[in-house]
Amino acid sequence: MLKLNTSRSYPYPVTVHFFDEQGKPQQGTFKAQFKVVAADRLRDEENADKRLLDLVLSGVEELELNDADGQRLTGEALLEAVKNDPCLSLATVNAYNESIVKKNRART
Repeated sequence: MLKLNTSRSYPYPVTVHFFDEQGKPQQGTFKAQFKVVAADRLRDEENADKRLLDLVLSGVEELELNDADGQRLTGEALLEAVKNDPCLSLATVNAYNESIVKKNRART
């Protein structure tokens, strides 16, 4: 018998490819904590104005971001920075999609 918690969450690595201030390609990895969200909730009109990451991203680890004053971001400010940075948000959405596909792909 399969037992599954429908309000589960899980960590997943996010790899980010970016260019530094000198234009050199760089990459790094951090961990995202994703919530499993029911498909009908993702399609719900109540969530129409929300980003996917607003619904599925609950935390990040091993990532240091600073604000314009050089202060380290934590908690909700860190999550918002990840969601708003084009490079970080795209990498995080890609990691979320990969985690769903990879976990449900048949093993051969």
